[in-house]
Amino acid sequence: MSDVIVVGDEEFAVIEPAAGTLFDARNHGVRPVSMHTANTRGELARFRVKDDRLILSDLQVGSIDAPPSINGVEPATDEYGQVWTYLGLDLAIDWTGDLLAGSDPILDLYVHAGFLPVWHYERVVAFDIEAGDVRAQEDRSDAVAEFRAERLGDDGVDEDEGIFERFLDAIKLRLGGQDEDRPTD
Repeated sequence: MSDVIVVGDEEFAVIEPAAGTLFDARNHGVRPVSMHTANTRGELARFRVKDDRLILSDLQVGSIDAPPSINGVEPATDEYGQVWTYLGLDLAIDWTGDLLAGSDPILDLYVHAGFLPVWHYERVVAFDIEAGDVRAQEDRSDAVAEFRAERLGDDGVDEDEGIFERFLDAIKLRLGGQDEDRPTD
């Protein structure tokens, strides 16, 4: 299961960076265990962009014992006492990097095998984040659609090894593509 980021009233799956990169519950004294087969890493985060800041709003963790409070919020548990939910954390995330998020997964491309790749989403948004501040946000859906049409073809197979990594670099805001001309501070 992918972490989620909410922007305005829209919800997106976090595609990159990898799950657990933006927030690691272990750094807050929580030792997550697998909640179920869809979430073996034991945590699921819900982020929000609020006033151009990256915020952890909610968190679910699998834990056999009651985990500690985070940012003054005590977790509530399910009836079995193994899934703990923190609501209203409002914790600023001091993270720097590119974040890619997608919505509207293309069901015809779905493969039941972990996290969906970026080209499996109709809508893709890229964020440039510096120390938790969202410096830029751009829709990259057209670039993803072009990649999907040109490179994957009818059989869904890409013969050019490394093309996907080059493509990701091109659509990220910090690393290249159209953004090389964007002014910097």
